[in-house]
Amino acid sequence: MDNRRAFWFGVGTLLVGGYVLFHAGLLPVPAGTDDRRSLRVTDCAGTEKVHLNAAVADSFAERYVGLSRTESLAPGEGLLLAYDENGSKGIAMRNMDFPLGVVFVSVDGEVTGIKTLDAADSPLSYHLLYETMSESGRYVVETNAGWAAERGVSVGDCVRWLSWSSRGT
Repeated sequence: MDNRRAFWFGVGTLLVGGYVLFHAGLLPVPAGTDDRRSLRVTDCAGTEKVHLNAAVADSFAERYVGLSRTESLAPGEGLLLAYDENGSKGIAMRNMDFPLGVVFVSVDGEVTGIKTLDAADSPLSYHLLYETMSESGRYVVETNAGWAAERGVSVGDCVRWLSWSSRGT
């Protein structure tokens, strides 16, 4: 009975330890995407406000990693997190060195929320105690903090996908 108990304790320890290491970003996770989209934000009446070039994260692993371990974003660049269904979407600031602007977009392309997540202020926050938020939508666009305000993007605006292409083309 002691060997059996030790075995299950070891299995549990490995699972919990692996989860913590994965969640903290200390294990390699498949990331990156070859897909990019050019997004156009309008006032829904068609008046264009801004373009954004975005990598697309549409798998669980790509969305989980998001912009983790990204040193910075160039102006006019971001990440489009595409989900299968409309609903509440949670966003976390795991392993991030710069603040994010987060734009939540409904299934029909309407901006439903705009939030800002601050960068970690300590190694503990960077790996484990990061900031999170949630809002309703089917898509989430992550950009540099302040991107939406600087360009006049607001709740009720519309986001349109201009193109779909592979990286490098």
